[in-house]
Amino acid sequence: MNGFLVHKHKNKISEWIGGDSRFELLYKLSRDGGSTKMFHELCDNKGPTVTIFYNTDNNVHGGYLSDSWGRSGGWCTDQRAFLFTLYSAGHWKPIKFPHIDGETHFQTFNRGPCFYSLNSFHMYVKMEKKIPSNFYKCITTGLFDGQRFDMKGETAQSVANDHNNVTDMEVYLVKDGLPDEELQIPWRDSTEWNNKGFQELKEFIATYEPFAEMKIPEVNILLIGQAGAGKSSLFNTFNSIFKGGISSRACSGSAEKGITQKFDKLRIRDPSTKKYLRFRICDTCGVKDRINIKNEDIGFIMDGNLPNHYTLTQFLQFDHETGASIKSPGFVKEPTMRDKIHVVVFILDGSNLNFLSYDVVKKLQEIKSLAIDRGVSPLVFLTKIDEICELVRDDVSKVYNSKIVEDAVNKAADLFAIPRLHVLPVKNYEKESELLTCINILALTALRKSLMFADDFLENQYELKQEKMETLNKQD
Repeated sequence: MNGFLVHKHKNKISEWIGGDSRFELLYKLSRDGGSTKMFHELCDNKGPTVTIFYNTDNNVHGGYLSDSWGRSGGWCTDQRAFLFTLYSAGHWKPIKFPHIDGETHFQTFNRGPCFYSLNSFHMYVKMEKKIPSNFYKCITTGLFDGQRFDMKGETAQSVANDHNNVTDMEVYLVKDGLPDEELQIPWRDSTEWNNKGFQELKEFIATYEPFAEMKIPEVNILLIGQAGAGKSSLFNTFNSIFKGGISSRACSGSAEKGITQKFDKLRIRDPSTKKYLRFRICDTCGVKDRINIKNEDIGFIMDGNLPNHYTLTQFLQFDHETGASIKSPGFVKEPTMRDKIHVVVFILDGSNLNFLSYDVVKKLQEIKSLAIDRGVSPLVFLTKIDEICELVRDDVSKVYNSKIVEDAVNKAADLFAIPRLHVLPVKNYEKESELLTCINILALTALRKSLMFADDFLENQYELKQEKMETLNKQD
């Protein structure tokens, strides 16, 4: 069982430590059990460690110790020790809390990892089985009280919601930095990472036409996912590739509530032919905690009832009793096949997979069920892969040689209960000023898969239509 830390987290902790570091998982509460005996067997006298607490409210925090853990039976002082937070309510909010003065940690046989102001458990902690998720109830005494570490204005409430209930806890050995593991045999076949491979993909998409028998001008690809995962940025990446330079037609950013507030069916124009490509990228607001687009709204979008450029706040006036929108102008009462969604693509932040809240996961799984009920097969695009793996950050063409990215793909596949071939890693243009062939290839590989899935849906609908006609002819 792998740990939850990815390159983004390791990079930040390494920065705080003061040098490139590699992290080796020593102890994992859910894997090794909640006994102090097992913790000390796995972690004592190993050297510097980082301990991570995964709070049930999607807060992630912990502590660094440059000394070894042990069983000396007393308080110790480590001048280089510090506490920290990485996520607050699922949002990236890294803060280091440096040591001020006095003792930093307690070493004894009957305690798990014990920092001053951040304790774990005494002798043994068992899993509490509760809905929505099981958890371990760790010690709260002195939690982030600021007596030994500078909390920089933060409190136990702001860092941990004033409790220490965790879904898991991990202890990593910190070693001198080495590159992320590179697999000698790629875990997935790919197009050649050169201009020829890129041009072949681009030609496929530029000449694509929807399944002919359905006689529709273009297919609709719905992008949906967690807020801030990069849906709008993905459209900009596609558009940039065909435009031949970095483009930002769709508003994008990293706001916690997401940028998109409308339902937009965006088109991409091929400058070489001056014609629009035969698909639309349908962008809508992101899924987030507590404030989510309703399943009825998603159903209307998939069924083609929602017109282009519709503001979601306006659309949400529909009548919940009758299921019909009686106050929203532009509502399409009798949508045709060209209005419907033909493939649904879930956009997930690869650097945040382990910290998705229960509510967000539940909503995404509900949307997946709505798609399958309509015969629409889901895909998953995994963004920000450069943030989880240094190997990929330095060279995107190494994506299929990265064990870290492979693990993320497998996790996303398990999360949605879909084949891992239906999960595609992508890298959006964010900080780059020029187009790069490897980023283009990764994006167009994902787009090609979407178009193929859309055609599968259309062919299935055509066969259903033919079967109905045959049945009616037999009745006549």
